[in-house]
Amino acid sequence: MKRLIVSGSVVLFMFVCSITITSAENNSVKVAFIRHHNLWIKVDGKEKQLTKGENITGPKWSHDGEWLAYVKGKKQNILELYRLKDGKKVTPFHSEASNYQWSPTENIIAFIFTGTLNTFDVEKKNADFENVSAGVGDYAWYPDGKNFLVSSEAHLLPTGWTGAQLYEVQKDAHMNPHKMKHLYALPNEHDDFLALVASGFKWSPDQKWISFLAVPTASWSADSNTLCLVRADGSRFEKVDQMLLNEQWFQWSPSKNILAYIEGSGRVALENKHLKVKELPALQQNIFTPKGYVDWDFVWKNDRVIIVSRAKEAGIETPPEKRPLPSLYEVDSTSNAQHQITKKTNKQGDYHPIFMKKSNQLIWIRSDRKKADVWLAHKDGKQEKKWIENIDVPEWYYEKWNWENVISVKEE
Repeated sequence: MKRLIVSGSVVLFMFVCSITITSAENNSVKVAFIRHHNLWIKVDGKEKQLTKGENITGPKWSHDGEWLAYVKGKKQNILELYRLKDGKKVTPFHSEASNYQWSPTENIIAFIFTGTLNTFDVEKKNADFENVSAGVGDYAWYPDGKNFLVSSEAHLLPTGWTGAQLYEVQKDAHMNPHKMKHLYALPNEHDDFLALVASGFKWSPDQKWISFLAVPTASWSADSNTLCLVRADGSRFEKVDQMLLNEQWFQWSPSKNILAYIEGSGRVALENKHLKVKELPALQQNIFTPKGYVDWDFVWKNDRVIIVSRAKEAGIETPPEKRPLPSLYEVDSTSNAQHQITKKTNKQGDYHPIFMKKSNQLIWIRSDRKKADVWLAHKDGKQEKKWIENIDVPEWYYEKWNWENVISVKEE
């Protein structure tokens, strides 16, 4: 009798776990992904192909999850928008578009064409794109969606390079300089610092600090860029550390002024890449990567815990088939307690963790570098299951993979 009760309890536990692990499939998350260069979505647990034969990359959800932006074409530079409810497709601009970003509050998308920042309102009838500002090297929406933070590009003078300039630009500026306010001038070239452009702006949870990368020349930036902080009012500037040009590799915690990032110069991701955490206003940074390992993609689980993709360190001379593959680790940034949360596999690695706060679930990509699948598990990595099979593997650069080019997740 006791044996029957125990067996029944085990079955019930497994059933409850099964219900919990599939909740993301049912209604709490939308996934856009690339398979065979075509755009697919998974919504309400069902997969649907949206494009065919158009060479798609870089899917991005609108703030409400009703639209998808992506680029297509032979050069993957034609911006197109797709509305989920009826399959309507819109091309905002019939030429090359780059660095497209949705407004955080409205269905307005911004993009750059030959140094000019433009916007397009998908909800407006007979809409056309609108010019915002010229001379733009990079930009980001302010969290309230009312303005842009814009970086100019630096200029070469007889005395050396100037620094990039930061501006606050109203979204409806229409090239009017009176709707643009100078925020900060980055330092001119000196010693080991050069900022041809500022890139990847991210606001702290209290919106008092902005993190970004000071990007030097193309060849230099392949090996090292300077992670920086500036006060939102432009009153203070700080150089934090050196890292690769990867905007996914620095992130603020959900609700505290704590910045995590992957430190380390050198274009080879197999060596000298360390997870560090900086809590403001403190000056020092703490390192969490054990000796002999490298850390790559990561995500904050809460204000204390980070989930990171970690592999053993190796040199670029190591043949690809013998290079270490990563697993996911959970790191407590207050106690430095660390443990592995995904199973060790000989032929596949775990990349690009995504934590869904509402459903307390973990999504990541498992890949052997030639093919890839999306996996799903509880917040602790348990009850893992293959969720989406056969997504494209993006191009890689010295073992650094830009997975955001092939997957975008929107939690409802």
